[in-house]
Amino acid sequence: MIEKLTLQDIIDRIDQVRERSPRLLGYRIIKDEELADAVAHLRTAFPEQVRNAYALLEQRDALMADARRQCGRMIEEGQHSHDDLVADNEIVRSAAAERERMMTEVVAARKAAEQQADEYSLKMLEQLEQILTRLAETVKASEMQFHVEEKDDETRTPETEH
Repeated sequence: MIEKLTLQDIIDRIDQVRERSPRLLGYRIIKDEELADAVAHLRTAFPEQVRNAYALLEQRDALMADARRQCGRMIEEGQHSHDDLVADNEIVRSAAAERERMMTEVVAARKAAEQQADEYSLKMLEQLEQILTRLAETVKASEMQFHVEEKDDETRTPETEH
């Protein structure tokens, strides 16, 4: 059974496997089972992290749609209240003031909800970007290590090995 790990945990595990591996003639000997386990974790966690980011975006969109529906309903309620009170001048002024107050509250609530949703989504996307950047850096470092070791092997001659 594969345990639940974050991408960062998996990257750290791959890096530990690489660092713990013995070196032989400029190459690292990595246990196939350890590497296969880390790759299996990566394959299962990466899509989940991406799905989580998409789910956050969908939640944000749902929150914004709900806020818009509530705004529409509140505006409609305010308009009905206003229409009912048009008969009396004093009541009309009071209703207009209440309507303006409600509109201000609605606009402020909508902006606050959108800002919170955007901040949360941005935070999650930034975390995902950091994880992906770290993964890319680890892969590049491993490639560079491999190429350096390969170059060292090519530059060795029988005379330099004695």
